[in-house]
Amino acid sequence: MKGRGVPVSLTQSQLARQERILEVATRLAAEGGFDAVQMRTIAVEADVALGTLYRYFPSKEHLLVSATLGQLGELAQRLVLRPPMGADPAERVLDVLRRVNATLQREPKLTLAVLRSLTSGHETVIPAVREMRRAMRSIIIVAIGEPTIPRDELVGEVIEAVWLSALVSWLSGVDSHASVTRKLEDATRLLFGDRG
Repeated sequence: MKGRGVPVSLTQSQLARQERILEVATRLAAEGGFDAVQMRTIAVEADVALGTLYRYFPSKEHLLVSATLGQLGELAQRLVLRPPMGADPAERVLDVLRRVNATLQREPKLTLAVLRSLTSGHETVIPAVREMRRAMRSIIIVAIGEPTIPRDELVGEVIEAVWLSALVSWLSGVDSHASVTRKLEDATRLLFGDRG
């Protein structure tokens, strides 16, 4: 399945196996954080061989980022059903960022585990990190709406980087949720101040 770091053509049983793995990893991270995610435990609970688990996901960092990719995919689908609200691009982007942050704040241990995976520098996770960042930028571009201008791609990239930095600040306790929200709002409005 494209987007999850596994082969593009999977059988129904392989897709079901992959989903079980992702569900177990997500639950373990939500309950106990990064250290609670153990590949052997996941294999047992998902009822897959350890070798099979490593074929799908070569590291737990890759697995956790892949789980987040799935969540971003679900958000993208929800945005089709309930488009971003706002009269202008800045307000629509902020609506999307608020939705993403609300989801992440519901599961702080999971979010911290994913962030640790994102910043691990583990070579197996690099392609998944790139894909996750692309997915987030794509969601931001969709929120900007039509017609987009060439500069919007760069704006999306900058907002995605500010968002990731703000997330690190919140999870590390440097900034409060309110402070992070304000920084995202200020950066977004600044970037859209002269869109023409």
